[in-house]
Amino acid sequence: MKYPTLQGIFLIGALASASTTLAQSESSEPIPKLYLTVPVNAPPVSAAKLSLPIPKSASITRKPISAAHFSKGRFILLSAAVYGASLADMHQTLEVRNLYWWYETDPLARPFAHLPAPAYYATGLAMATGVNWLSWKMAHSRRWHKFAPIPQLLTIGGNLYGYHSNRD
Repeated sequence: MKYPTLQGIFLIGALASASTTLAQSESSEPIPKLYLTVPVNAPPVSAAKLSLPIPKSASITRKPISAAHFSKGRFILLSAAVYGASLADMHQTLEVRNLYWWYETDPLARPFAHLPAPAYYATGLAMATGVNWLSWKMAHSRRWHKFAPIPQLLTIGGNLYGYHSNRD
C-alpha cells in the first residue's frame, strides 16, 4: 500500500463521515418572553404609548432543535473499521514478531508487542474500544461533535500503516 492509497482511504473516510446539516435551521433558543412590571402608584400606560414588539406566533411553542447531530450509522461503520484494522494489524504483528529482522517502532504498542497472543488481542481490542468510547463521547458533546470521527480515522490509518509496514 503506497501513500496515494492511504490518501484515498482518508479522503473516502472524510467524505463518508462528513456531517450533513440543514442550511437554514431554526435556533434552539426559545422565544424570549418579555415581562413588564409597572409600579403600583404609576399612572396607567395606554397601548399607543407602549412600543414593545409583540411576536405574532407567541402562543406556538416549538421543540428545540439539538445542536449536536449524531449519526449512529456513521459511528457503527467507523467502529467496525477500527476493530477490523486493529485485528488485521495485531494478526500481522503476531505472524512476524518472532522473525529476526522485526522490531516494534510504535511507542504505544511496544510494551504490548511481546505479550502472549490472547493478552495481546485483549489489550489491542481494549485500546480500540477506548478510541470508540472517546468518539462516542465527543459525538454527544455540543462543543466537540464535529470532531468525533477524527480519533477513529486516525486509529484506522495508524493500524493500516502498521499492517502494511509489517508486510515488508
